[in-house]
Amino acid sequence: MRFENNGKLLLIGVYSDLVQVSNLPLQMRSIGLAIKARVLDVGKFPFSVSVADPQGNKLLDANGELNYEGEAGRTIWFPVVMGPALLTIEGTYTVRISLGAAPFVEETFLVRKTAVAEVRITEKKPN
Repeated sequence: MRFENNGKLLLIGVYSDLVQVSNLPLQMRSIGLAIKARVLDVGKFPFSVSVADPQGNKLLDANGELNYEGEAGRTIWFPVVMGPALLTIEGTYTVRISLGAAPFVEETFLVRKTAVAEVRITEKKPN
């Protein structure tokens, strides 16, 4: 996840609310979130983001300050990259986001194991 020179946000490996994996546990180098917010004023706004597994164990925690100097009332995107993350079990993971004085917002994503087709490797000899 990064901003291009033209200001557009580039997302690679995008998942919506379902992450399908072949094996658990799965060690991920990072999890990137693109957070969309409506900024009502200019200034510095504290933010926090946390991710918890289906059992409520906190996996990731990030916080910082968003310095917004643009036009008030605009909708913005800001990226947050956290990690590493160990996804241990299937189920609903919770993302909790706070920005400025606004109440927390909770979103979720589902981690599910998916069947992997069996692959047979055979040796071919040149003619």
